[in-house]
This record gives sequence, structure tokens and C-alpha cells, in this order.
Amino acid sequence: MTRPTATRAWATGGAAVAMLLLAGCGGGGAADEPVPQGYERLKTPHVTVDFPQGWKVQSEAERPELADGAVVLEQGGRQLGKIAVVLEYDDTRDAEKAAASALGDHELQAQIKGFKDFPVGGADDGQRIDYAFKSTGSGTTPPQGELVNGVDVVATDKRGETFLVRINAAASALSADELEKVAESVQVIESE
Repeated sequence: MTRPTATRAWATGGAAVAMLLLAGCGGGGAADEPVPQGYERLKTPHVTVDFPQGWKVQSEAERPELADGAVVLEQGGRQLGKIAVVLEYDDTRDAEKAAASALGDHELQAQIKGFKDFPVGGADDGQRIDYAFKSTGSGTTPPQGELVNGVDVVATDKRGETFLVRINAAASALSADELEKVAESVQVIESE
């Protein structure tokens, strides 16, 4: 199943929507490697990503419609962070083109900090987008004005389909080192 234009609709719409929708040098380890201490692993049929303990895995009913897996950090009735995995992100079968599409999701509401090649375990075409924005404070997003840092990791899985891991978190909820650890943990796996 492909999602050519629905993906953009899923991921656009301002900083508040980005916070609601949401996921390097190591490229992560194999899916059968032990999970680092203090972390848990979100596993989808084709991609895994590690996340800090204390985050909650969302059920299929709770997560965004196009997300194939998601975890959130909630405190005081606010969602301070989200990591979402979208398999079959678009129909290009090209990580660079898919990453350009993901970049377009952020251009109007975020400060783009970087767009580069990024090693992803199990893939040879990883791309990474770093960005930041100020929360609007609407709904259950972080308080108004709080800095939210984001990283999008885009690559192709073993089937040649593009995927997106979107990581968004309030700076107070996830340190730069933790954000890096999450991004570097993204791993392509064989489907079971």
C-alpha cells in the first residue's frame, strides 16, 4: 500500500500538529542486540527504534492513522514527546526524495538545522533532517513557547519501500544526547 499524498497531509499543519503526529554515527544495532539500559524498543514489521523508559507505546487506536508504531511521553496532561514510525512513507522508493518530502513538512513552521546523509542500520541510503520549533501550547502539546527539537530519519527498508521515523520532543523532556541515541537506534529489520 502506498501513501503518496496522504503522508504530507498527515505530517503538515503547523508545529502543534507536528507535535501531535509525529521519530548517525552508529546507525543502530541489529534488532536482536540487547536494548541499552534505560531504553525500550519499538518494533514494527520492518523498522525498530529505541526510546527512553517512561514513554508509552500507543495502541493502533491511539496513534496517528498513518503511523505503524508510536510512543509518547506524557506529563501533566501534556504530550512532551512523540516518536512515530511510518512504513511505506511515500511511493518514490527513493530515500532522498522521500526526505525532501519530509523536509517540506517542516519548512514553514520550523527552523531547519540540517539535512544530510545518515547511516541507518540495515539500509544504505539513510537521510536525516534536524529541526526545531516553538510549541504553540494548544491542546496537549508542550507549554506555549517551549522549544521542541525534532529529527526525521528516512531510508528504505529491505523491500525497497521508504519509511520515516519522526522524533519530536520538548527540550526539557529529552536531552540532545538522548535525542541522538534515539535517532542512531533506527534499524531496518527483516520482516517476520
